[in-house]
Amino acid sequence: MSTWGWRSHFYSLVPLGWALQAAGHEVRVASHPSMAATISAAGLAAVPLGEDVDFAEAFAGRIGAVAPLGGSAPAGAVEPAITADGGVVRFADAVLDDLVAFGRTWRPDLVLWEPFNLAAPVAAAALGVPGVLNLWGPDSSTTLRLDPDSVVGPLAARFGLSAADVPLDGVLTLDPVPPPMQVPMRRPGRPVRFVPYNGPAVVPDWLRRPADRPRVCVTAGTMMAGAGLHDRLDLGGVIRAVAGLDVEVVVVVEPRQHEGLGPLPARVRLVDGPLAVRLVLPTCAALVQQGGAGTTMTALAYGVPQLVLPQVSDQHFNGERLAATGAGASLTGERATAAAVRDLVGELAGDGPRRRAAALMRDRVHAMPAPAELVPTLAALARGGPI
Repeated sequence: MSTWGWRSHFYSLVPLGWALQAAGHEVRVASHPSMAATISAAGLAAVPLGEDVDFAEAFAGRIGAVAPLGGSAPAGAVEPAITADGGVVRFADAVLDDLVAFGRTWRPDLVLWEPFNLAAPVAAAALGVPGVLNLWGPDSSTTLRLDPDSVVGPLAARFGLSAADVPLDGVLTLDPVPPPMQVPMRRPGRPVRFVPYNGPAVVPDWLRRPADRPRVCVTAGTMMAGAGLHDRLDLGGVIRAVAGLDVEVVVVVEPRQHEGLGPLPARVRLVDGPLAVRLVLPTCAALVQQGGAGTTMTALAYGVPQLVLPQVSDQHFNGERLAATGAGASLTGERATAAAVRDLVGELAGDGPRRRAAALMRDRVHAMPAPAELVPTLAALARGGPI
């Protein structure tokens, strides 16, 4: 396996890594040195390669508001594209040579990667082994501009290959998204159940007891803080708006975001320890979040209605795909007032059509093949068999 950039990118690979290991296969997860602790904490073997790239610096000025599908771009929007001088290529460049060198020594039979990882498909092509793309949510690459010759070409040329020799989607794509949230595939694919993993976590005492009122989780994921963009959303204002309802509010955010929240009402519980959202969401009536793929899919797997307040990048795309299911809503720009947030969360937390839609999507997620059921397919592919 190869992962890049940020820990939540890696999280989507973890359940599949567990399944492969449990079936007796050897699994190595190759990434930048700073990812080693995150990988090993998940119970997988880390292979630190190449150099670290500062996520916030690499994407400074390159992560902006993205226009809704079919809509006009808002002020300050950044075109959704992967370019030759962009952060995605910088991350690939920092690890690619070492990744191929490690592959030539370890000789894997299969390479798996997650979206926007350019080094892994180039390495798979250079090593002459099949590659598999494991999606982490709705396939937002359908909204991106990418010229393979200018972006992938120089990376592939290091190993005597052309861009056409490198299938970025692999020979097989694993898709965890059920309809109608799913984006139609452009390549051979298999469904796979989304099994939530959000990093190491400890179950606190308060979470072992039933809440005395409906519980609403407010989170902002990991990427916004990691990219230095946590000031894009007035998180404190959102929390205070939700606390205006007769609910218990649980806030799960990065430690660096605590200072900017301001004074919070008494019924707000600000989590100050490692609490993954997969532990708290089963006890929640609703979720308010920024629209990251991992958070969105985790709530989908537990049947929790969601309010998405998208700020950048694929968050808008995920919010729109979620809204299409009826299991949640998305508020952007001037529409995301305190009153609108409060009213929508009250609706989501109630026993209405959005809760029924969320339960239906949960059942569709659970009906998909578990990662362990995909292991024979991947093993056959590694042995050179057909898809």
